[in-house]
Amino acid sequence: MLPERSPSSLAQRSLRLRLISALVLCGCTTSPEGPASLLFEGDSDIEYWDTSGYAGAANVGVGGATCRDVLDTIEDVLAEYQPSEVVLVCGENDLWEQGVRATFEDFSGVVSRIQARGATVYYMGTKPEPSTASLHTEYQEYDALIRTHAESLSAAGAAPLVMIDVYPVFETADNSDSLYLDDGLHLSGAGYALWDAWLAAARGEAGCILWERASCVVAATD
Repeated sequence: MLPERSPSSLAQRSLRLRLISALVLCGCTTSPEGPASLLFEGDSDIEYWDTSGYAGAANVGVGGATCRDVLDTIEDVLAEYQPSEVVLVCGENDLWEQGVRATFEDFSGVVSRIQARGATVYYMGTKPEPSTASLHTEYQEYDALIRTHAESLSAAGAAPLVMIDVYPVFETADNSDSLYLDDGLHLSGAGYALWDAWLAAARGEAGCILWERASCVVAATD
């Protein structure tokens, strides 16, 4: 998500994350106080998403957040909001600083903690942003690990981790500039409209592991 990150920006992000965690604990965030049945958690893709139309939702996204950041604060957030569903976006920022495997381990740690609370995770996959072409191979490797992990977690028709595969669909659509803001990094209204539609489809059908567009392509086996 971040084309470059200086030590000062890292310090600012760390300070902001600690502040967000403190605000969650005191119930002082601009999101509705807990509990919230649907939680949006992660980086700027979450923070910039207008989730006000989702009933019973809270958005605690933080621009610049990594999966490690989410892992460090997720227990406090889950305790405050007690969601039954969590929409998660993290990983792209991590890959500027560490490898695919380490990023996946942080991601799977987040999922494990959410799953332990009995909530379903909807992961919005990476996207082939025009401004991050140097990381696209890592993006695809990361998503491949998550697809496999989602399948391994499924059992008896249940899918505790649902992946909405963004990258191949955006790529098939020629990765149109209309999907992004002028920075070639963050989603435009058109991009978020697709995410809204795809998330609605996934939430409306239980037992699917992998979604592309609004279609289930891999279902959990009974």
